[in-house]
Amino acid sequence: MTRLTRTRLRLFAILTFLSMLVGILDSYLGDAIGEASRLDAMLHGGTAYLFGGALIWGLEILVAQSPYGAAIRRLYFLTAIALKAVTVVLVVIWVRALTVYMFHGDLNIDFVFNAQFYRTLAFVLVVIITLQVVTQVVRIIGGRTLMNFILGKYRRPVREDKIFMFLDMVGSTTLAERLGDEGVQAMITKFFFDLADPIVEHGGEIHRYIGDEVIVTWPLKKGAANMRCIRCCLAIADKVHAMAPNYQREFDAVPAFRIGLHGGPVVISQCGDHKQEISYYGDTINTASRVEQECKALDCNLLITGELLDRITLEPAYRALAKGVVQLRGRESETALYTVERDA
Repeated sequence: MTRLTRTRLRLFAILTFLSMLVGILDSYLGDAIGEASRLDAMLHGGTAYLFGGALIWGLEILVAQSPYGAAIRRLYFLTAIALKAVTVVLVVIWVRALTVYMFHGDLNIDFVFNAQFYRTLAFVLVVIITLQVVTQVVRIIGGRTLMNFILGKYRRPVREDKIFMFLDMVGSTTLAERLGDEGVQAMITKFFFDLADPIVEHGGEIHRYIGDEVIVTWPLKKGAANMRCIRCCLAIADKVHAMAPNYQREFDAVPAFRIGLHGGPVVISQCGDHKQEISYYGDTINTASRVEQECKALDCNLLITGELLDRITLEPAYRALAKGVVQLRGRESETALYTVERDA
């Protein structure tokens, strides 16, 4: 089971449990219409919200956010909202009918569709639509970035140690001649969409997309904790390999890419007014970009600086291979470069 799957299962369990508590509280505060006692109303309300929460959060977290839900995540925002609103209505109707039958043995339509039903439906719709808006904002801005904006962490410049990955899609100019600008942009869009899961799975944060390049960051820690940036690079290669038939069928080409990795201190600050973003400044990010550019000269798809490699405890299945020492533009000292391979 992957780290991302465990996170989703944990979130699903927490939200389902909270849904049950909300149902108990709602029944306690509401009118116990048709119930023998307040305690019965709380039991029945908690059960209904438990069933409904399990279905709704299961669809939202375990299906829509999984690889199987890629088609849902590609929908236009308003289309996705409408689809999920209809789903919520159907779930609430089904759960209401089920629990009424379980506890009362009566499926009289007036008993199912009473004031309690409409209140529950309105409440759940408001919660789901609100969460959808928040989720979309998080997907646009990034979860950590949004939290940093809320907390004001980078209102003033802060120095932190970060790992940077520059990933550049190879040959987009040549592809544009064959596919056209719209065609190659469609390929880049799909490529970046497919990279998201491996990046998130390995704890990376997508900082920015620039043309056919993506910048990903990790906190620079100690030893084995930094291995995740290398595992991410190889997981991306595995994902593209697995998706190769789809790319070949849709674009008659499989995307190739080059990756440069470097880590060290950067200054981070919140910039802008009408359009704000988190900005990084320092030699570290410039070096990572230039390492990626060296991939072509050294005929290598993945390069990592010796400085970063020294701060990573390689797992037994991985080995580093020296690719030479180069003088990167803007650096006084030479930089040792390596690639990392994984045993078959």
